[in-house]
Amino acid sequence: MKIRLPLLLALMLSIFLITGWRPNVPLFGTKPNVETLRTSLMSAVKADNTEEAIRLIKMGADANCRTSANGWSALHFAVRNGNVKIVEALMQAGADPNYTGTMEGQTGNIVSEKPLQIAQAALDLVYQVPPPSIEETLRRGGLDDPALIKSMKDPKAANRYQKVVEALAKVTKES
Repeated sequence: MKIRLPLLLALMLSIFLITGWRPNVPLFGTKPNVETLRTSLMSAVKADNTEEAIRLIKMGADANCRTSANGWSALHFAVRNGNVKIVEALMQAGADPNYTGTMEGQTGNIVSEKPLQIAQAALDLVYQVPPPSIEETLRRGGLDDPALIKSMKDPKAANRYQKVVEALAKVTKES
């Protein structure tokens, strides 16, 4: 039985399309490199992208990755955004809740703290500042990240930050 070349190519293309193959992604035997996973995880956590962060953690991204040698960890950013799902996924993957890092380029009292201290400060802020004033308060403090502002303005912010505080309080050592 002779198969014509155009028919064979059409068949192969349909198989690739059905299976979700992408032309720039190798099919077999490759793993994303450590740096790509680290960068991707930090980007997903900073952007508060829960699904992507959890997918990257499952792929083996380092739960203790940092912005720099002494920088904030992925856990710091997840805590800052009040994302309890990412916090829990990072801690299950071995993130260190006792690491104290410095957030480069930011000012304020929460620059070099443990994740629990950041969660407590965020919770205090949510309780003390009325929702319409939260964005202005954050910007005045040099904290103008869109994911943080969105998170803090959320009507459920206090509940989320409380859950993060509770999760971290169980595993954080006293300073």
